[in-house]
Amino acid sequence: MPLQNYRDTFISCLATLKSLTSASDEYARFRWQAIYLTRDRFSYFFRGDLDGVKTSFFGQQMDVTNGAISSVPTRSIALYGATFGLNETITVYDGPQRSVIDVAHAFSEEGVEDYQAEFFYVRMSLLHATDHSRTGLGDDPLLRENTNIIFVGLEDHATADLLEGSGVGRWMATGKPMASSEWYAERYYYR
Repeated sequence: MPLQNYRDTFISCLATLKSLTSASDEYARFRWQAIYLTRDRFSYFFRGDLDGVKTSFFGQQMDVTNGAISSVPTRSIALYGATFGLNETITVYDGPQRSVIDVAHAFSEEGVEDYQAEFFYVRMSLLHATDHSRTGLGDDPLLRENTNIIFVGLEDHATADLLEGSGVGRWMATGKPMASSEWYAERYYYR
């Protein structure tokens, strides 16, 4: 079964991340993390949270050749996300629960480094602060949104075809939307 295209899901997640790089009236609380493991020299780590009125943001770049770490503005996540978006194929990991670094390492162990995959991990826990009186549920319930997903970017469709036929192809989502208790995007529920 062919790999599913998750570009639209990635763009939606990136738009949400971009909106979370500063305080917003849209959310009562949020906590998020994004990790971009590139096929090049640098990888990027971002996180942010809002708990009531206190916000905290963090961004860093790591040079994987020498381990040097430097700060980057959190708002640059939009730029690096757009760079990931240049991949011709964007699919998602649907294997065992692991960190994105473990997933990248597992791809390498399976000999998939020839495929030049990139990984963009997004984890968000959002509590929306909008007026819920329109839902008929009263003032008490608050809308929660959760995401926990690893996007896999491949340079071209030929590489995607090779990945699909490889041993790690079993870890890639073949259905859309992905039905998993471990990996999901934009899952909504009321508290």
